[in-house]
Amino acid sequence: MLYRSSFSPIKLTCLAALGFMPMMATAQGPLRAQAVEEDLQTNTGQDFFNRAKNIYDSAQASADIQTRRTLYLRSADIFSAYVNEFPNHPNAEAAWWYLGSSYYQAGLVEDAKRSFSTLIKLYGRGKYAAAASYTLAADHYNKREYAFAAPLFEKFAQSAAKPGDAARGNLFAGNCYRLLGRDREAIAAFKRVVADPQGAIFRDQAKLAIAQISMKAGKFAEALQIFEEIAGSDTSAKIRGDAALQAAVSATKLNKTDVAEKYLRYILNTPGMDDFRPDAQTALMENHYKKKEYKEVLSIFSRSSTKAEGEKEAMRLMIAGRAMVKLNDPTRASLLFRDIERLVKPENELAFQASFYRLNCFYKIEGRHMVDQINAFLEIYGKFYPTDTRIHTAMLMKAETLFSEGEMTDAAQVYTQIDETLLAESNRAGFVYQRGWCYAEAGDLQGAIRSLGDFIKKYPEDKRVYPALVKRAKAYSESGEPARAIADYDMLINDKSAPGDLVSLAWLESARTRRKEGNIENMLIRYKGLLENVRDLSDNLKAEGNYWIGWGMVKTNQPKEASPFLNKARDLRPDAYEKHAGLLLALSYFAAQDPQGLSKEINIAIKEEYSSDIPDQAIQWSGMQSYNAGDFKSAANFLALVANENEPRTTPKEVWRYLAKALIETGSAAKALPAIANVLEVEENASWKADALLDRGRALYELTRYAESRKAADEALGLRPQGRTSAGLRILSGDLHLKEGNEGQSGADYLYVIQFHEDTDLKPLAIHKYIGVLEKQGKAAEATKFKTQLASDFPNWKAP
Repeated sequence: MLYRSSFSPIKLTCLAALGFMPMMATAQGPLRAQAVEEDLQTNTGQDFFNRAKNIYDSAQASADIQTRRTLYLRSADIFSAYVNEFPNHPNAEAAWWYLGSSYYQAGLVEDAKRSFSTLIKLYGRGKYAAAASYTLAADHYNKREYAFAAPLFEKFAQSAAKPGDAARGNLFAGNCYRLLGRDREAIAAFKRVVADPQGAIFRDQAKLAIAQISMKAGKFAEALQIFEEIAGSDTSAKIRGDAALQAAVSATKLNKTDVAEKYLRYILNTPGMDDFRPDAQTALMENHYKKKEYKEVLSIFSRSSTKAEGEKEAMRLMIAGRAMVKLNDPTRASLLFRDIERLVKPENELAFQASFYRLNCFYKIEGRHMVDQINAFLEIYGKFYPTDTRIHTAMLMKAETLFSEGEMTDAAQVYTQIDETLLAESNRAGFVYQRGWCYAEAGDLQGAIRSLGDFIKKYPEDKRVYPALVKRAKAYSESGEPARAIADYDMLINDKSAPGDLVSLAWLESARTRRKEGNIENMLIRYKGLLENVRDLSDNLKAEGNYWIGWGMVKTNQPKEASPFLNKARDLRPDAYEKHAGLLLALSYFAAQDPQGLSKEINIAIKEEYSSDIPDQAIQWSGMQSYNAGDFKSAANFLALVANENEPRTTPKEVWRYLAKALIETGSAAKALPAIANVLEVEENASWKADALLDRGRALYELTRYAESRKAADEALGLRPQGRTSAGLRILSGDLHLKEGNEGQSGADYLYVIQFHEDTDLKPLAIHKYIGVLEKQGKAAEATKFKTQLASDFPNWKAP
């Protein structure tokens, strides 16, 4: 609410050309000599006085400024001589007055004041002393020497010669005492005005002043009663308007908002109270603003075209702008705040407040160049209000803007400059939290740990404690403090109130942290905890958990247990884990000596083109196992992966041997020949050399190169092999004889195998081939006998 003074400085009429101040018209002494009635005899003193007075009158009558001043100086000389020569003459009191007035009119103010002071001292209560008192009082008053002016106004009142002068003097005396803060003496002076039967013209002003002093002392009820009395009187509209405004102030203090509004609207609607309307409108707007009636604030604002000036207009615009902000209209509000900045100087508090509000509006509407706007605000007002909450709030807005724009380093620097204690309590938690987050993003891990730690400690009930724990844990992890990171993650995991997404993140990040530090056992526990305790996990996270559990199990010699997890990871995210899970599965199957599982993984690796990452040892073992299991195609494929055709001697001869055999079995005889050659080049053992020659013979036979096949077979037989190799060579020899048309020798070779070898693969094959020879020879009965033997001895055997 705005306050108005009920009094103004005393103005003396000024003779500008001479540059001095004359007497107030209301306190001016006689303009003509008051002749003292004496005997008609010669009176030297009277003549002396009359001569000086006539010159004084001539000065007053002169139209020429210089002539007037010269005459005043002459009259002053004569009056001065007069009071010295006739100090006790009846006209001496008047002479002192005219002497002072002559000096005043001539511009010798200090001489005039000395004359008036002497007059007051010598004559006390006379009418000339009263006029002198008023003149001196006005001079002191206008120089703001209120302590000197007050008693002189009182002396003027005591010696008043005209009706109303006593009230005038007491009113001005009271004003002086008010300005000195001497309220008790002021009230006494004003009460004398109120009690003066001839002071009607000043009575309401005195009452107004008394009420204002009461209001200042907190006696609002007492003040309100007086203000209402004046507002309802028939005094001037100006005084009634002032009283009505102060009544509204007092009523507001007493929470009598209806009474306050009545008087404010009274001012707005009553003719002659224009001077008070801007204040009334502002006060009315403020009252409705306090009631949160923001639309009514703007209605009052828009209804009146009367504007105040300077700070008062700024206050009016400020309330309207704030109401617009409350009604979520920052764009219009910002325009009013800009007007306020134009009305008052930058060092004015209102300009500062308006600029801050405008900045907030700009922030809300996400205006362009926000950082530039804040920098301009800080440059103007930072030097005037370096420790003000609004300055540090503006820096907070700057930091948050930079943060949102991804300028983390710059944002971190601004956060460092902000004093937390100078922020509003409602902003402090967010500041500490966001500062810690920003430090982490900017790479200041220790700063992040400290700030987030402060937040967690100071605001344990804030819901942002949970993400703060996650962020601090990551900072700990990245700064090489995994134990503290795990402690933060465990706080989340063990807090039943923590958000589910952050709990799952804690499980996940704690598992990752353990993985990075090589703590595989605890990593397994945490990944399993993630899968078992968190619902609605994404396929990505499920795949990650399963993969690393499988990985950990492989690393801790649990290959059989690893495969379900690795397969699950690959099924969920083949794009990410096809190869990695496949390699681990291959290793786990190899470690578990699982030929089928390993074979499957190698075939997948060949298809997806990462077989080169599987150890040769595992591939070789799988190839051998596949051959033994009759999976000749896989055997050929696998062994080919580990066979070095460019440097054959670097490849184990067993690889070449079984590669050749697998190729023969899969119908790739031509490809088998180089492998056989590599074996024969290095093989020294006669039995194994015979075996290789057998394979060469078989390959050449398949290629219908029978002569070469015979040569290989004969060479092998020359080495006198035993067992399976011998049996194989006899069958090959029989086949070659059959191709030559020598059925007898062919049958003899087959029969040799039947009679002297018990190989479960080759003996039934020999019987089968021998039956064929017998049937060609027409020996049906004997063929039937061998058919019976084949069915009896090898019921499950099937011809190739």
